[in-house]
Amino acid sequence: MVAGAVLIALGGAALGYGVTRKAVGGMTQDNAAAMAAAVSSLDGDVKGARASVESRAKTLAEVTSVRAAVGTDATTAMDMIGKEIAFKPEAGEVIELGQIPRGAAPVSFAVLPKDGVRSSLSGKIGAFAELVGDQLLITQTVEVVPADVELAKTTSGFVTVSRPLDLKPAFDRLTTAGLAGRIEVGDKQRTFGSPPAPGVGAWQPMPIPSQPGAQLVAAVPPKTGGMPVPVVGAGAGAAALGLILVLIGMMGGKDKSGASFAGSTQAGMGAAQPYNAATQLSAQQIAAGTPSPVGLDMSASFNPNDLGPGSLVGRWEVVRRLGSGGMADVYLAQARGEAGFEKLVAIKVMHSHLARNVRAVEHFLDEARLAARVSHPNVVQIQDLGKIGNDYVIVMDYVDGVDLERLLASARIAQRPVPVNVALGILCRICDGLHAAHKATAPDGTPLGIIHRDVKSANVLVSKQGGVKVVDFGIAKATAQSHMTVAGETKGTPSMMAPEQRVGEKVDVRADVYSVAAVSFEVLTGQGVNLDLAALAHLGVDNWPHLPPPSSLRAELPPELDEIVLGAMKFDRERRPADCAALESQLEIVMKAHNLSASDKDIARWVETELRDLRLPPQFDDVAPTPIAG
Repeated sequence: MVAGAVLIALGGAALGYGVTRKAVGGMTQDNAAAMAAAVSSLDGDVKGARASVESRAKTLAEVTSVRAAVGTDATTAMDMIGKEIAFKPEAGEVIELGQIPRGAAPVSFAVLPKDGVRSSLSGKIGAFAELVGDQLLITQTVEVVPADVELAKTTSGFVTVSRPLDLKPAFDRLTTAGLAGRIEVGDKQRTFGSPPAPGVGAWQPMPIPSQPGAQLVAAVPPKTGGMPVPVVGAGAGAAALGLILVLIGMMGGKDKSGASFAGSTQAGMGAAQPYNAATQLSAQQIAAGTPSPVGLDMSASFNPNDLGPGSLVGRWEVVRRLGSGGMADVYLAQARGEAGFEKLVAIKVMHSHLARNVRAVEHFLDEARLAARVSHPNVVQIQDLGKIGNDYVIVMDYVDGVDLERLLASARIAQRPVPVNVALGILCRICDGLHAAHKATAPDGTPLGIIHRDVKSANVLVSKQGGVKVVDFGIAKATAQSHMTVAGETKGTPSMMAPEQRVGEKVDVRADVYSVAAVSFEVLTGQGVNLDLAALAHLGVDNWPHLPPPSSLRAELPPELDEIVLGAMKFDRERRPADCAALESQLEIVMKAHNLSASDKDIARWVETELRDLRLPPQFDDVAPTPIAG
């Protein structure tokens, strides 16, 4: 028995050593995480660059001088540069104009700047990406309709916008993480790091979702070491032999003193009885109603009607009530942590009487689910969603500031128009946040198709630090969501709705473009917009939106804004900008042309001025004006 025990111990040790022996090499978790982070970062950069060049190209294609240039020839087009064609490429940007005769190859007329890196696919309609050294050249070519009507019957023009995306930072991160490999785009590739010798190890590809045909490929070193089979075999054999010896020893002991062995077994059984009795007693106590730990956690709840300073909503302590809406109350709360850590959040608590309405609950939950998919500085971030007791809550970022509706109302009463640069800066940030929502995807990369559907000044928050955030996706529409709007049902604010949304038709991102333009009219002119269904029936479709040009209401406004704002509110959605990025690009062109830049500090100074003398009409009396939250 002693010999058997020794063999079992030695064999077990050998087995433990062999089984726990890990192979060295291969793709480590850190390597994989670094590669995934690089791909995610590249994917985001490519998406941003693509949206930028697409918006830029579409905007330039509508410029009158560009349409005139593509209807001439190369000499004339070059002569128009700096005269009729006054725009200039942005840093690193290359713009190319040309002509596409029917049935013939594209003909280049002008390249700005002359020494810019042209895409090899210039003139080919569509979106492309090419590897050029350490850069990924993002290109968008858009067809241009020549201003000459007769020429347009046989010839079209094109405008190509290209911008380089520097890949070196991504390569440096991968190399620092100990990775080597290459990036592949089409039939071109660029290596990074020091790949292993040919035939050694393997290659692991990871596609870049936003760029079909592009992928990062990392070299995977071969694994060495691992489980030593001889040691494991010897250990198993020794342990088996030891077990046989122990069994032989036990059988021998039974033959020599069977009576005493049997007696000790009975004594052992007797000693076990108190343990069994204790087990039965515990079982009886649980059956009698002793709550389990899970039951204790589930019992946590609160009364929404009694919430006040010091009340607890889950792990958050209420500081004060911020406001109330048709679906929920909003509270300022704080979470406390170790070493004095505190974080302020806004908690939206659904009205108790709506918790029994399945459709209302679906709307409430959809708001959090959709907004949580949008990660952008100009969209209020969702931190948590849950149900405490019978009450639904959404926890989101707290924005220390005020909503744009209050700022505009106060400015209107005080007859202080919003500075033009600040107004345009706010509008561009609204467009940026909405475009991020429109382009949001599910974890598998599937577009969510989010449309806000209730863009208005009350749903735009402006912080004291100059941040601008879109909020309230409560009635947002998505391609896939738990509830669907009933056909013909309209939701939102009628005066700010696009005509197709107001009559219950299917909407797309251009409905949000319309609403942003309506907000633009208010911000720029200080005048309200009230174009609801009654106005549509009374005024008709012709010349919609039946609003005076903004520059006629405020002399210092650049006249180009008239066409931009009213054009984005056209009755026919096909005549509006394609998306919020295109509208933002149009506004940016005006800002650059008139030197109307607006930093966060500029916006913060304006907010500070308004809050110093905030004047609000009676409809705002029921809720404290500042601060408010998402």
